[in-house]
Amino acid sequence: MAKTLKEKTIWALIWNVLDKVGQQIILFIVGILVARILSSEDYALVGMLSIFTALANIVIESGFSTALIRKNDATSTDYSSVFYFNMGASIVVYLLLFLCAPLIATFFNQPSLTLIARIVFLAIPVNSLSLIQTTILTKQINFKKLTKVNFISLLASGLLSLYMAYTGCGVWTLVVQPVSLAIVRSMLLWIASSWRPVKEFSIQSIKELFAFASNLMLSSIINTGFLNIYSVFIGKIYPLQQLGYYSQGGKMSDMGVTTIYGSIQSATFPIFSSIQDDKERLLRAYRKTIRFTSFLTFPAMIGMVLVGNPFIRIALTDKWANTIPFFQLLCVGGIFTILTAINSNFLKVSGRSDIMLKLEVFKLIVTAIALVCTLDQSVWVMVAGQVVARIVIYLSNVVMVHKCGNYPGWYQIKDITPYLSMSLVLFACLYPLSFIISNLVLLLCTQIILFAIAYIVLNKLLGSAIFDEIMALLFKKKTTQNNQSAE
Repeated sequence: MAKTLKEKTIWALIWNVLDKVGQQIILFIVGILVARILSSEDYALVGMLSIFTALANIVIESGFSTALIRKNDATSTDYSSVFYFNMGASIVVYLLLFLCAPLIATFFNQPSLTLIARIVFLAIPVNSLSLIQTTILTKQINFKKLTKVNFISLLASGLLSLYMAYTGCGVWTLVVQPVSLAIVRSMLLWIASSWRPVKEFSIQSIKELFAFASNLMLSSIINTGFLNIYSVFIGKIYPLQQLGYYSQGGKMSDMGVTTIYGSIQSATFPIFSSIQDDKERLLRAYRKTIRFTSFLTFPAMIGMVLVGNPFIRIALTDKWANTIPFFQLLCVGGIFTILTAINSNFLKVSGRSDIMLKLEVFKLIVTAIALVCTLDQSVWVMVAGQVVARIVIYLSNVVMVHKCGNYPGWYQIKDITPYLSMSLVLFACLYPLSFIISNLVLLLCTQIILFAIAYIVLNKLLGSAIFDEIMALLFKKKTTQNNQSAE
């Protein structure tokens, strides 16, 4: 029997959550063990290259993946043309970055960056080999296969990282990790997917897809610049250790952001694309997605702010204590990054890549203002300014979604407010425990358990529709399984 849209969405979300949670568990365990051995300077050196790697990947992908998913009648010629284009672009970009590596090292006054950069950037052409396979599996909503590939590749690269860290490889542990991950993942995706490029290349296909993808590419470039520009300024202006603390805080806060945003965005975009012509149905599905996202995001991210101090001190030891303020601030900013991304998903499906580009230009302006106003202050003030900028950017997205999708901004604020309010109340009630319980392990466990139980109880008492639907789904599934067992 064919699955309904609701069932497809639910199973897509389930496999995406399993994928992201599995990835974060591996990254968390490996990250903790490696961070206990390496120094903040090691993380800073690799962190300096993040903006170049991220921008290069955006240029290579060029928005084609999204365009192919959105195109319901994509042909083998379309896929092959994009594959060859991406391969060519990745080689050109790598050669340019290879030649620019000494300039990057000079800019940051770190001579060792030349060789480090040239090796780290190898992941760029390797990743381009598996872009089409990932796109096809995503379009087929085959997240089960993607989950297995991601888990195995991360596990392999994680074990290699642990070996290198414990054998004294230092910063090279962080250098080899993304390259080994790209190699293993690409190999597994070629094995997992039956797609192979045909000997066809169509300029017309590239032009047609790029007409939609170009604005997405520019939007992504600006967005990536926004997310990584602070690493450049902190690395250039402040001591190397500060960038290391900031980078580590970003990695830790990204666990929550990536798990929630990555799961929901990846699962809902192909689903939304399949109903893009039914505007009313699309709007209903989108609004429910906003509520579901808020239901998960606010308790997760505000909860991470709550337990930030004991969590960092236990996981990374006191040598990383200076990471705590960065971690907490970036968790707050992460809330609005997630919500902004979900709004962008709706604009993509609606075909309004032009509006997305305008929003990214506005984001660039807001970020520039935030940087100018905080640059001569402290590094903490700079990051706080980044959080304020993310809030302003989210509100601008709400306004644009209202104009494009008949979803008034007030309605969206109303949809997210209950979950924000519950999370803030619980934070205010449980934060004082930090002054009462001195044992960090006991404090961490107490705050997590009480927060989780209280959040569930509040949702039940206040009649949260999303909570009731999740519970109904879980119990329905359990009942169905029991009935099948009885038969």
